[in-house]
Amino acid sequence: MNRSITLLTLAALSTAATSAAAQSYTTTFDEGLDGWEGSNGSFLTTNTSNGNRHIRSVDETFGVWYRNTGNAEFLGDYTQSDSVTLSMDIRVDLLNSQNLPDTIVPYTRPLVVELRNYRYAGGFHQYGSVYFVLSREINETNQDDWTTFSITFDPSSTDLPEGWGGFGGDNDQDGPVLPEGATFADIVSNVDEIVFSTYDPEEFYLFAFFDVSVDNFSITRDAGCTADFNDDGVLDFFDVSLFINAFGAQDPAADLNQDRAYDFFDVSAFLSAYNAGCP
Repeated sequence: MNRSITLLTLAALSTAATSAAAQSYTTTFDEGLDGWEGSNGSFLTTNTSNGNRHIRSVDETFGVWYRNTGNAEFLGDYTQSDSVTLSMDIRVDLLNSQNLPDTIVPYTRPLVVELRNYRYAGGFHQYGSVYFVLSREINETNQDDWTTFSITFDPSSTDLPEGWGGFGGDNDQDGPVLPEGATFADIVSNVDEIVFSTYDPEEFYLFAFFDVSVDNFSITRDAGCTADFNDDGVLDFFDVSLFINAFGAQDPAADLNQDRAYDFFDVSAFLSAYNAGCP
């Protein structure tokens, strides 16, 4: 191909810069449940002082949960993203047990996010899943006002990332494990259900009194950006320059179509990625 034309095309392209941004989606409950459902005693309510709409759960139960199986924004193949962040807000007005006097240390429960894949149903388990304990000390003292919890992870990891657990395997005599042969990435490549709850799969719970409010369930998918060669979140001259250098040196980083050749198709792929910007 004509290298001078390539350089001129890329140089002209570099005069315009675009920003890379992640794709985020948040359920605020202002327009309803948005695919979410809660455990018994859960209902939508509005704070009369500020108009904030959220889910409130009032019940005597083993624990509360909130799950979504119908909103595609929270489901599907997480491995298409370079990283994923999940977050939610919680407030605790009451969390107590008839087994513990109020004068003893605050009664606590964990806050857990779990990603379930029903393709791994088998044995005694309806699904395979991975889960992360966002906090082990949810109580009236720590969450007397709204508190945000979040976790960011690499969905392409084959091993369980630090702090994550697996569920659904039959060899679980010593605690929950992933289904046999499944990796972390296998589970999150097909998320059928996302759950926020006060259940740690490794623990057993007695009844407790709950008055808990939740809001702003959020997912952010950072898809990365092929044309952002210096990973600074902006597409500009520096990315074009780095691509030109890599292309000229036949660096594998410039083999964007991965055909082991350095030609028009790689330049075309870079131009397309640059013009499309970053998701």
